[in-house]
Amino acid sequence: MRPHPLNDLQSAFRRFATVEAKDLASPLYEELALGVANDADLLDISLRTKTHQPAPNMLFAAAQYLLLTGVEHRLSAHYPIMSGQKPSHQSAFADFRDFCLRHQDAVVELISTRRTQTNVVRRCTCLLPAFSLVSEESGLPLALIDVGASAGLNLNFDRYYYTYTYDRKERTNWGMAGSRIHLEAEIKGCTTFPPLAPTIPVASRNGIDLDPVDLDDSDQLLWLRALIWPEHVERHQQLMDAANEFTHSDIHLHAGDAADVLPGLISTISNEHALVVYSTIALYQFPRENLRRVKRALIEASKKRPVWQIALEGTDPTLSITRYREGAGHPRILADASPHGWWMKWRD
Repeated sequence: MRPHPLNDLQSAFRRFATVEAKDLASPLYEELALGVANDADLLDISLRTKTHQPAPNMLFAAAQYLLLTGVEHRLSAHYPIMSGQKPSHQSAFADFRDFCLRHQDAVVELISTRRTQTNVVRRCTCLLPAFSLVSEESGLPLALIDVGASAGLNLNFDRYYYTYTYDRKERTNWGMAGSRIHLEAEIKGCTTFPPLAPTIPVASRNGIDLDPVDLDDSDQLLWLRALIWPEHVERHQQLMDAANEFTHSDIHLHAGDAADVLPGLISTISNEHALVVYSTIALYQFPRENLRRVKRALIEASKKRPVWQIALEGTDPTLSITRYREGAGHPRILADASPHGWWMKWRD
């Protein structure tokens, strides 16, 4: 017998508090998620979240979005991006509850119409070593297709500067030293992190999303900011810098369901380029049948050319690469990873 939706929601908020918020260093969201899990009124509001959307992320983003638009409330004192102060050690749940109930109609409107289109630029720290492997294996420029691209900022991975550390010591650097976007990641466990190709030529950059984010639309850009976790102040600047870099890059975003758009898009990619289809914490939003159709598109394409699929996916994320050849896929897990690209534990 299927659990009641409220029980499912309670479990989702508790897991968010004890696993996700803890792993991503957000004491504020940890407190709020535990509070919501035991609050019937806020759980009832959260039930309005769209199907396939994570209720905790949506509820917290809706509140932060309203604060960023200028809605005045004492809750803003708990958000460093608005207060300009370090996170307060005072309890925030009572203020959060009051805010959501006072602005219930606006919160419900947001969580019932919008999606978690987070564009976490730091996830490129995970994509880079996988792209490097494909570049060296194929010897060809990459033709990138980002499935669930949001604003497409990760398609510009080679315009950023990277630092990988081992035991808190800087060991590997890569990319444009003059870039304003500096991304860092820790390599955990054994230090068998693969050497990175000196350069990774990119032939084309395409993204697919149900509703691609238009960075020229200030409201859509504000929603992306609202999806950033409160203590991650540096990510707001990374997002704005990456959005500025986007205007100088030849990126093409395609609106529609990836299961429908992908086959036609693949047909436009030259065989002189290495076809790379990738996703970052996006496939959980896909219905199962659509995931099957995406896989079939890759299998069909591989009957005529090699195809690489790279995925940073999963509840406890892994970085994987699947090589499709002659109608068959050969998957391999490369690393365990932070969902926001903070660290990797390389397996291979």
